[in-house]
Parts: sequence; structure tokens; C-alpha cells
Amino acid sequence: MSSQVYEVMNKEKIVGLLKLFRPKNALMSTIGVLVGWFSVSREISLSLLLACLVPPLILMAGNAINDYFDAPIDAINKPNRPIPSGKISMREAFMSYVILSFLGIFVSSFLGVEEAVIAIFFSIAWYAYARWIKALGIVGNALVSLGVAFTLIFGGLAAGTVDLKVVLFSIIAFLSNMSREIVKTIEDIEGDRAYGLHTVAVLLGLRGAGVLASVFSILSSAVAIYPYLTGMVGIPYLTLTIIISIPLLLYAAILSLKVRSQRDARKISNYMKLSMFFGLLGMLADPLI
Repeated sequence: MSSQVYEVMNKEKIVGLLKLFRPKNALMSTIGVLVGWFSVSREISLSLLLACLVPPLILMAGNAINDYFDAPIDAINKPNRPIPSGKISMREAFMSYVILSFLGIFVSSFLGVEEAVIAIFFSIAWYAYARWIKALGIVGNALVSLGVAFTLIFGGLAAGTVDLKVVLFSIIAFLSNMSREIVKTIEDIEGDRAYGLHTVAVLLGLRGAGVLASVFSILSSAVAIYPYLTGMVGIPYLTLTIIISIPLLLYAAILSLKVRSQRDARKISNYMKLSMFFGLLGMLADPLI
């Protein structure tokens, strides 16, 4: 009987850790690295493997420390999250942050000084974000979006250089993620308001936050067209990024203007995530096909 109890507890712990680390987001960061790498190089090497490990490790560490500091708010907004639900303890979440950050920085040191500096910066930044910066509203959203953009820059640096295409792709990633970050403040408005956080949704209300999210979505879509118009990219990018990703993002922008509830925001956020996935896929497929 005790072994059965232990097995159930063990499964709950694994499920809790997976929810804490958000591996789907980590996968997106790996795609970002691949986009940056293959935009400037076709070489497949050990450095590519190492580069693909660093952002996911740093990101999962950031997710862990974010849940650590967000535990009281999640108890209101998302009681099924690992810490409020009891699957993961506060200490386990904190130690996860420390261990994953160390591993990310350690692996980055084999790539070069610039890569190590980026890993150290974002390891510290995610702690600062969770502890202080998130409460500042749009500044925190910008930091998170910068982290997304830097996965592409990190990949380019690991491959040897960062060219105009990588910079443009990074700007697109930044703008599209900003729109989603703002929509997520609508999802979390009840708990954030209760704890006095100055998020975009708390400061501007649902309608104001929706309008701002829509603006960033439109800006991202506009910049995403530029690489194709200038001949930097070809058919794969046209198909996946422009024909599939941009319409999804613009549809999300329209919905953002009509957002009325947290449920609406969750729906919009999912459209934006899908758009970002196809957008990155187009950026990745273009140099490979």
C-alpha cells in the first residue's frame, strides 16, 4: 500500500515539475536559437547542440522562480499551479531556479564570453523580474519579450555573427510577444489587482490593455512583411509566416479590441501563441528548404 502511495506522490511530483518548468515554452526558445543559428550558418556542430540547451535551461529556471514569487497570486488566479496545489514546495521551486540557472550558465561558458554574459544577465533578470520588475507593469512585459527576442540573437552569436535578418526576426519576436504579454495581464487581472501590481490591465482596464495588445500585434505583422519585400526570405517564410502566422496575429488583434473577460483573454493568448509558433517555423524553414 505504501509503495502505491509513493508511486502516486512521485507521479504528482513529476507532473508538478513539468507544469513548473513549462517545457512547451522551452521548446519555443530552442526554435528561436535554431532560427538565429541557421539564419547565418548551415553548419551542424557541438556548438549548435550546446546553444540549444542554454535558453531552455535559463527559461525554465525563470519559470520556477516566477512561480515561487507568484504563489500567493496564483492561489487566486491559478490555484491548480504546482505550488498552490501542493505538488511542488516553495523550496523545490527555488532550488530548481538555482540548479537550472547554474547549468545554463555552465553550458554557455563553452560557447564564448558573449554567450555566457547573456546567460548570466537573463538568469539574474528573471529573478529580478519575479521579485520586483513584474510589479512595474509594461517594463516587466518588455523584459520578458526581450528574453524571447534574445533566443534568436543567442543562436546567431553561437553561430558566429548577428546579421540584419536575425535582428529583424528578433524585433518581430519582441513585438509579437509584447502583445501576448499584455493579453496575459488581462488573464491575471484579479490576482494582480488584489496584490497591488501595476500591470497594464490593472492600469488601463480590459479595453485599454486590449487596444495596446492590438497595436503591438499590428506592428509585429508590419515588420514581418519587410524581410519578404526586400528579398531576404523566400517561399517557406511567405507560406508559414506571412500567409499563416500574420492572419492569426491580426485576428487576435481584432479580438483584443473586443476583449471583455479573462476567458476572452485566454482565447486570444492561444491564438497569439499559435501565430508565434508558425512565425518562428517560417523563419526556421526558410534557410533550410
